[in-house]
Amino acid sequence: MLMLFSGFSNAAGTAVDDCGYTAVQVPAGCTDCHGAPPVNGKHPANKRCYRCHGQVLDSSFTFLQTNLHNNGTVDYSVGCSSCHGWNQGVSPPQNLKGECGQGLDGVGSHKAMRMSPTAVHQVACSNCHVVPLSTRAEGHIDGDGRAEVVFSGLAKAGGAQPAWNGTTCTNVYCHGATLIGGDYKDPAWKDTSGAASRCGACHRLADPDNNTAADCASCHPGTVASDRSILPFGDHLNGVIDTTGAKK
Repeated sequence: MLMLFSGFSNAAGTAVDDCGYTAVQVPAGCTDCHGAPPVNGKHPANKRCYRCHGQVLDSSFTFLQTNLHNNGTVDYSVGCSSCHGWNQGVSPPQNLKGECGQGLDGVGSHKAMRMSPTAVHQVACSNCHVVPLSTRAEGHIDGDGRAEVVFSGLAKAGGAQPAWNGTTCTNVYCHGATLIGGDYKDPAWKDTSGAASRCGACHRLADPDNNTAADCASCHPGTVASDRSILPFGDHLNGVIDTTGAKK
């Protein structure tokens, strides 16, 4: 009997999961001695065994080194993207179960923040989570399958006091906590519409004289272009307000 990872079919009729990868099929016999994946202890509920045991078997469950199987030792080699993230980065959209659905708690807006097409909007994991120095660091793999939100760095710039209630983020520097105006300063985690990153979400769209037609680039040339688009590698979201006169 094969256990099929939930998913759908692509144009070629091949079963794929919600990340777009070929669906995982666990061969009969794999569960005779252990779960696939194991369901006890702190093991993530991910059927892609090769992500941590790649020296033993490949993605098709073909053994690469048979001497490493059933040898009295659990042979594994792990990195950040073994349990979360994927080959395009160490952070989600893949959660610990290998799922990519944006409506899932472990996925949400991760992709928008970590893989934004605007480079200066690609925030570091450490702004929202403690990043361990080793896989077995205390508090990292604690068995609850959840990443604790602990704000630091840019999230607290300018004296901001960010908070997370399990649904939305509030008072985060990155979302305009220290700025005047803004109509979406407390974004919902699962809102992937792009509303939180549009101009006007975090701060007012006017100069100090409240002129909404002002040329933003005349005062912030290192941040925004003349058409008000954010410069991909500019000064936006860097912890200070950069102007032609001074940094305030």
